[in-house]
Amino acid sequence: MTTTEYKPGLSVEDLPPELQTREPLKLASNENPLGPSPLALQAIRDNLDKLNIYPSRQLDSQLCQAIAASISDQLGPENIVVGSGGIEVLEFVARSHLTTPDAESVLPRQSFPFLARYHGRSGQKINFYDLDEEDFSYYPERIAAAITPQTRLVYVCNPNNPTGTYVPANTLQQIIDVIPDDVLLIHDEAYCDFVDAPDYPDALPYVLAGKNIFLMRTFAKIYGLAGLRLGYGIAPPAVIERVAGVKRNFHVNKLALVAGLAALQDEAHRQRTIANNAAGKQWLTEQLTRLGCRVWPSQANFVMFSHETVPASIIVDGLMALAFIVRPAFGLDNHIRLSIGTPEQNVRLVESLTAVLQQV
Repeated sequence: MTTTEYKPGLSVEDLPPELQTREPLKLASNENPLGPSPLALQAIRDNLDKLNIYPSRQLDSQLCQAIAASISDQLGPENIVVGSGGIEVLEFVARSHLTTPDAESVLPRQSFPFLARYHGRSGQKINFYDLDEEDFSYYPERIAAAITPQTRLVYVCNPNNPTGTYVPANTLQQIIDVIPDDVLLIHDEAYCDFVDAPDYPDALPYVLAGKNIFLMRTFAKIYGLAGLRLGYGIAPPAVIERVAGVKRNFHVNKLALVAGLAALQDEAHRQRTIANNAAGKQWLTEQLTRLGCRVWPSQANFVMFSHETVPASIIVDGLMALAFIVRPAFGLDNHIRLSIGTPEQNVRLVESLTAVLQQV
């Protein structure tokens, strides 16, 4: 690997020695810049001497109950499934619903690609639909046109990754209206904790009404537990029973389970994270605009931008040479997805980007 080559999943530890000496910084994976929940860290420390014992089913059930209680008193553990990260939760859904060779999914082209990669491994067909070319809105009619009798899953990412844009409540209702009752809608809410748009949809009533819908969330972003891999899904009991049926034994490690239980109690860390994100997003948007970039409005913990004249590949490579990791936006050739950092990290990003643009 050269000093200017970006690869998905690249971490600062993967950089060559000449960049390790320059205090490398990564704002490519939407990680929590404030670190993990302190309460989660304490729970981990309290359980380190118990790692010789397998995690109990009771601990898994306790976390499901705690997640349900944190969302609504109308939910119970029968509405929750947990997994080793949001990606494993999505894999549970795919494995439990794409059970025949001709099973198809309907996926947005400019969005989180995990399910597309799953289909790439399984060989099953994908019917892609495109988001709006300008503002990356979801169009219900495009989703409807992509659905066939073989469709089993429809995926909507809200807020959308990598664009940061969102599906408002009225559009989500229209999407639900065009999806057949026997097709499961995955509503990926990984970044919902950062949303401040008043018309962002509350999808819980669909779950409580027994609609064929699955809400995916994660502890990775808001609670800073990306390294522990802990995600969960919310759905009607019949959907959860089907999805949970493909889990293996001991699928989530004990430290992740106890950390998740503790993190749900750490409202102070949650609010600090939200406040840091809101301030950093506004400041970065202003600075990137000043540097000649177009920044799309974001409801997540990242922003997507493109420069008016400089290709994204030049910017990514230039920042890499300065020991700064950012990533191209998947599905969009000339856009960059930038995680919101701490104030100090954001300043360093702008200084580095300014230097790169001055050299072009």
